[in-house]
Amino acid sequence: MKKIILTIILLAVSQLVMSQNYKVGKVSKEELQEKAYPLDSSANAAYLYKKRKTYFKYVQKEGFKIITEVQERIKIYNHEGYNWATKVISYYNPPMKSEKVTISNAKTFTLKNGKIETFKLKKSAIFDEKENKYWSNKKFTMPNISDGCVIEWTYRITSPYRDIRNVELQSEIPIKKISCKIEIPEYYMYSIRETGFLDIPLQKVEKSSYIELQSKNRSTKNHVTGTSFSKDRINLFLNISTINKNNIPALLDEPFVDNINNYKSAIHYELATLKWPNEILKNYTQTWDDVAKTIARSSEFGGELKKTSYFKEDLIALRNKFSNKNELMLAIFEFVKHKVKWNNTYGKYSYKGVRYAYKKGEGSVADINLILVAMLRAANINANPIILSTRSHGVPIFPTLNRFNYVIACVETENNVVLFDATEENSTPNVLPLRDLNWKGRIIRENESSTWVNLIPKPADLNANTQITINEDGEMQGMKRTQYKNYEALKFRNKYRKVKDEDVIGKIEEDYGNIEISDFRIVNKNNIYKPVIVMYKFYSEEGVDIIGNKMYFSPLFFMAETKNPFKLEKRDYPIDFGMPNSNKKIVSIVIPSDYVVESIPKSFAIGLPDNLGVFKFSVTQVGNKINIISLLKINSSVISATYYAQLKEFFKQRIAKNTEKVVLIKA
Repeated sequence: MKKIILTIILLAVSQLVMSQNYKVGKVSKEELQEKAYPLDSSANAAYLYKKRKTYFKYVQKEGFKIITEVQERIKIYNHEGYNWATKVISYYNPPMKSEKVTISNAKTFTLKNGKIETFKLKKSAIFDEKENKYWSNKKFTMPNISDGCVIEWTYRITSPYRDIRNVELQSEIPIKKISCKIEIPEYYMYSIRETGFLDIPLQKVEKSSYIELQSKNRSTKNHVTGTSFSKDRINLFLNISTINKNNIPALLDEPFVDNINNYKSAIHYELATLKWPNEILKNYTQTWDDVAKTIARSSEFGGELKKTSYFKEDLIALRNKFSNKNELMLAIFEFVKHKVKWNNTYGKYSYKGVRYAYKKGEGSVADINLILVAMLRAANINANPIILSTRSHGVPIFPTLNRFNYVIACVETENNVVLFDATEENSTPNVLPLRDLNWKGRIIRENESSTWVNLIPKPADLNANTQITINEDGEMQGMKRTQYKNYEALKFRNKYRKVKDEDVIGKIEEDYGNIEISDFRIVNKNNIYKPVIVMYKFYSEEGVDIIGNKMYFSPLFFMAETKNPFKLEKRDYPIDFGMPNSNKKIVSIVIPSDYVVESIPKSFAIGLPDNLGVFKFSVTQVGNKINIISLLKINSSVISATYYAQLKEFFKQRIAKNTEKVVLIKA
C-alpha cells in the first residue's frame, strides 16, 4: 500500500513539474499555495527550479571568457526556511583581472487575497564584501519574506579565467527540477570527475559553431586613405553536456560530518589541455608536486620565508634565554602566537607581507605560520610549512593551486613530524585547531621537495572521577574531578579560558540539570602544556526516584548519555569524529544504610570491527558501595560508512546500558 501511495505522489509531482512555467518571473498561484514539499514534509524550503548554463564567449582582443548564467526559484514554507532568502555569490577578485557578477530579476512573490504580489530587490540592497585578497562576495537578502512566499533571481558571472565552477546537483533542501548545460569549445579539454551518491544523467553531444572576427583595414588609393572592415569566420565544434533531473532529495546532514559539501552530488571540471589551431598542444595537468613547487617559488610564500631581519633582535633574545633546542622551539612558537594575532583571514600566501604583519601585530594565517617557520629555521631548527585545505574548504580533488587555503608549520625530527599552528593561542604541538584536521597536508621543504603528511592528531582524552552519597530521602551529594587532555583541553580552554568561574558553574549546572555546585576550582586553566583539571562539590534533590520501598536511579546519573547521535537508517558518507578519543567515567556510589541492592546492571562490553572502537561498562558492589567504570574509545578519526550499521548499534547499546537502573529496596 505504501509503495502505491508513493508512486501516486511521484506521478503527481512529475506532472506538476512538467506543467509548471519556469520562465523568469512566471511564478504561479499553485506554487504559492503549496503548504509543504510533497516528497519531504520536513523541508523548510525547496528549490522549485534551478537552471544553469555555462558557455565560452569570444571577445575580440581579449580572447575567450567563461559566462555562467543561473536562475534559481525557491519556495519558503515556514520561518525556519527564511535563511534561504539570503544569497551569497563568491567570485574571484584579485588585484589585477577580476570576475564580474551581475544580479537581475530578483523578486519576492506572495499571495494576498487570491492575488500575486511582487516585491523587487533594490540595487541598494546588494552588497559587495571583500573576503580576502583574492575573493569577494556579492550578497543580498530578498525583501518581504513570509511563510509560503516564492523568491527568484538570476545572476551572471563573467570570468576571464579558464575555471569552470562545480556543477552542484544537490543541496541542503530538496530540488524539484534542475537543468544544466555546459558548452565547451573543442580547443579546451577538461578532466571531469563526479562526486556524491546520486545517479547523474549526463548527456553529451557535439555541435557545430563558429567565431566571427572583425578586421579593420586602411588603404590608400589615388591619394585618398580609407578604412574598410571585413569579417572572418572560424568554424569549430562545441562539446555540450546537459543534465536534467527531477525530485532530488535534500542532502541530509548528520552528526560527525567534516564538511557535508564533500559528499554533495556534483561534477568537477579541471582544465587538462589547450590546443589552438596550428599550435602545439599545451598541457595544464599538474601533479601535487608541481603545485607545491609553484607555491614554494611564489614571492608571497617562498619569498617571505627568506626574510629574517625583522625578527633578528627578538630571536637573539630568545636564543640567549633558551639554549635547549626543544625549549627554544616551544619558546619561538609561544612568542609568535602572542606577537602576531590572527585576523581570521585564510590563505596560503602572505596577505600584506610578513614584515608588515610582524610590525602591526596582526596577520593572516599564512603571515603567522610563515613567520613561525622562518624563525625556527633561523634558529637552526628543521622547520617547514605545510599547505592544506581546511574542513570548511573541502577535500582536494584535483592537484591545482586553489585546492589549498591554509598554512601550518612543522618541525621534522628523525622519528616524526611535529605540527604547529600559531593562530590558535590554546594550541600545543600536535594539537591543532579542528579546522586544520582535514585528512592530509602537503609539506614543502626548503629544497622544494614535497610529500603528504597525515594530520592525525593526539586523541581527545577525558577522565572523570565522581563520588556520590545518597541519603534515605533520595538526595545526593558528592564530588567530581574531571581531567581534560589534548583536544579535550583545547576545547575546554577555547570555551572557558576567558570566562569567569561563576559563569562556568552556571553552564555546568545548566548542562547537568538541577545540581547545585560549590567549592569550584579549575587547575591549569592558563597553563596550556598541562591537562585542565576541574573539581567541585555538588548537591541535588533529583536523580533518584522513590516508589514505595524502592529507589531507582541511573548509575551515571546526570553524566549518562541518553540519545543516539545516529538516526538515519542508511548513511552514505563517512563518520568523522575529528580525532580519536577516549572518555572514561568512574563513579563510586554510597547507598543509604537502610537500603540494600535488589538489582544492578550487568557488566557489558562491545567492540567495533577492525579495532575501530570499544565500549566497556563495569558494575560491581562492595558492601554499601556501587562502583561503575564506563569507558568509550574511538580509535580512528574517520570511520567508513560501510560500518554505519554496526556503529549505530554500538551507540544504541551504549545508550541502553547508560540508562539501565539500579534498584534498591528498603531493608
